[in-house]
Parts: sequence; structure tokens; C-alpha cells
Amino acid sequence: MSLPQSVDILIVGAGPTGLCLALALQKHNCTNVLVVDGAEQGENTSRAVAVHAATIEAFDTIGCAEDILQAARKITATAMRSRRGRIETATFGPLAKHTKFPFMIAIPQHITEEILGKAVQDRNIRVHRPHRVARVQPSAENPSLTDVIFEDGHVVRARVVVGADGSHSTIRENAKIGWADPDGEPTDEKDNRLMQMIIADVVLENPPDWPLENINLAVSTDNIVLLVALPGQPYPHISAEQLVYRIATGIPVSWGAPPHAPDSEYLQKILDAWGPNVVLGPGSPRIVVKQTAWSSRFRTRSSIADTFFARLPTGTGQDGQPLREGGPVVLIGDAAHIHPPMGGQGMNLGIRDSVKLAPALVEFLRTAPAGPIATRAQRELVDAPLQQWAEQRRGRALTVIRFVKQLGKSMTLPNERRWLLGVIPYNPAWLRDTFLGFMCRFTWWRAHAAWQISGLGNP
Repeated sequence: MSLPQSVDILIVGAGPTGLCLALALQKHNCTNVLVVDGAEQGENTSRAVAVHAATIEAFDTIGCAEDILQAARKITATAMRSRRGRIETATFGPLAKHTKFPFMIAIPQHITEEILGKAVQDRNIRVHRPHRVARVQPSAENPSLTDVIFEDGHVVRARVVVGADGSHSTIRENAKIGWADPDGEPTDEKDNRLMQMIIADVVLENPPDWPLENINLAVSTDNIVLLVALPGQPYPHISAEQLVYRIATGIPVSWGAPPHAPDSEYLQKILDAWGPNVVLGPGSPRIVVKQTAWSSRFRTRSSIADTFFARLPTGTGQDGQPLREGGPVVLIGDAAHIHPPMGGQGMNLGIRDSVKLAPALVEFLRTAPAGPIATRAQRELVDAPLQQWAEQRRGRALTVIRFVKQLGKSMTLPNERRWLLGVIPYNPAWLRDTFLGFMCRFTWWRAHAAWQISGLGNP
């Protein structure tokens, strides 16, 4: 599929964020858009699995919510399970006061991408594959435009380039936009027990008798195992009669690096060490990993771009900083922010980045001149919609990163005796469970937790 010579908007990356942006732009009658991706085809692995109410609302604005809901499992609550019992920590029903989607849904990311891909195809939006970007640079003829050079030598000139190309973004790197943990890189593994993690989709023998409409968190000494039932038949090679579960957990440094694709034997050790087999206790049937449909490992970190919008550097100013008078570059999704998976916020935030970016891009295209921009004041005026979007979305991302970090710390408190001031014994995990056990008796508390997770307060 040949590439055009010029476009208004070039979206680099055809994951959920890039596809959602293309669909949102079309809703705003912006059709001179090119979507490219370096991969031969879309991902066929599940990765992200949780979609929150604010994101379903975003899907609704681009006409995809109904199809996604039909393929998903509705989640009505989250629950912590430990030897001390079950604590329902979030109840989504009360969100009905704020949204027509008062629930979370579980749907594997590759199914979400299939639905978005079909919507793109049905609406005649073409995704060009495989086309990998080598570099971007200001156009020699008009520095306010960007020349995007592909590895095969093809050049596309764009008025705006959107980097939806993941955490190792070529677009971000070429635009010389900084990328770092907003609080500094963690160095103490003791305070970062979820530094390395595994995720897997498995078939279980003797699965726990827990509600399928719950996100279940099995909490044991110094670790937590997520268990959630996936909807439908997410993998063709797994019989439709067999329920597939997503499991995810941290792997302590003492275990070494986990395998690239953990097998059933490795996953069984996890369930025996920290998972439901520990929580349910002696006398319960042993939960066995019968089959592994897919698995992966990853290292967790939080990083955020210094800005989600910038113009390409055209030189260096007297202060040694880049002189940004080139074409506009925008970052969305993992190219703009990443963080650990607690709370299932990553893909959700990226999709909402995209849907909210579309009207800002349309306004920019409406006001930006065709020729070079002569003055800094004129440039700032033209850039105002994108700058405002970028500042708002970066603030949203920082809020999510802080929330996820705090959630991770609270869920991995050590279950051991410690001493306050050297004389007062206490157990951090016991204190957490006791506090939550009391507070979670109240519907307003569980509803507030659901509100925080849902994204409705940080759309």
C-alpha cells in the first residue's frame, strides 16, 4: 500500500490510541489523515484487560462502545482476598449517578484492537503496514511542516505528527522531548516489590468459587496475585467451554528474572507461593494451571514526557536549549506516559488522550497558516489549542501515576512484625486489612474507590 506525499495529520502507531484518534478525527470531519505502523499486523496478545467507565464513555463518542461491551465481561466490584477473608474494596453500581456505564469491563486488549480495527476498516480509514519511521525533521521548504522519513526512504510531509508509537517512541526521541520518572527512578527494591512482573492467560483446574463479575486480588505475604475471568473465547485454540483467567503478579528479585514467556510449571509455582492456593488455605482443592494460552514478563516503571506537545527543533538557542520553530509533534498513550499496571489505567488513559486530542487538532488545522509562521507570538496563538490539551493531559497523567504508585505500595505491605520507635510492635499488612475491613463496610467508601478507579474524576 503506497504512502501519499503529504497529509494534514500523520499518526505513527496503530494500537488502541492511534486507532481511536483516527476514528475521533473522522467524527470531526477531519479525513486527510494517515495512520502507519511498523508491524506487519496488529498485536494478538491480550496485555491490558480492564476498561473503565470514563474510557467506555470515550468509546461511545466514536461509536465503538456497543461493540466493545458486547465482547466484554461486566465487572461490578473489586475484592481483596487473604487468609483473613474477603474485603470488597470497590463497588461500581453507585457510579450510575455519574455515568450510563456504572461498571468496569474485562476485555483482552487484542479483542479491543480487533473491534477498533474493524471500525477503522468499515469507515474507510486505511492503516498502512509495515512502514517504520526512521526519523522526522523540519521541511526545508517550510519549517512549520514536518518531513517524516521512513526506513524504505519514502518521505511524507505532514502538518502535524502524532506519536502513538509506544514507550520507546521514535517520534519523542527525534523531537528531543525528555522522558523520566516524575519522582526520580526507584533504586530500593524493598520499596518496589512489583519491579518485575508476569502476566498470563490460563485455564485452571479447580478454579476458586469466586464471582466472575469481580476483579479478585489474592493478597499474601509481600505480594499480590490478580485473578479475573476473561469473556467469551479470547483464544481460538482454547475451547469455548473452558474459562480463561488472567493472572498477574510481581516476581521478587530473589527468584531471578522470570522467563520471557512463563510456562504452566512456572505459573503453578506462583499460585502455590502467593495466589489463591495460599489464600484459600489447607483443605481447599489445589488450583492447578491446566493450560497456558499466553504469557509474558515485563519490568515496571513510571515515566512521563516533559511535554505532550512541542515543535521540532530547528537549531539551538543562546541558552543552549533547542530552538523549537519546526512542525508540531504530539505524543499520546505510552509515548507520553507509562506506569505500573495496578488499577489498569495505562491503555485507558491513552484512549482518552486520543479522543480529547481530536478537537484540538481540528482547531489547530483551522487556524494554522499554510506558509511559514513569522513570529513567536503568532506561533503561540496558533499552538494554543494543542498547548492547552497537552498541559491538561499531562496533569491527568501525573495524577494517575501518583495514584498507581500509592496503590502499589498499599497492596504490597509486608505481613510481618515490625517495631515503632523500637518498642511498639505492629504488622503493616494487618493494619491495612483491619482498616479496609472496617471502612469497606460503608457503601460510600467503596463507591469512592470505584470513582477513583473509573477515571470519571480524571477523564
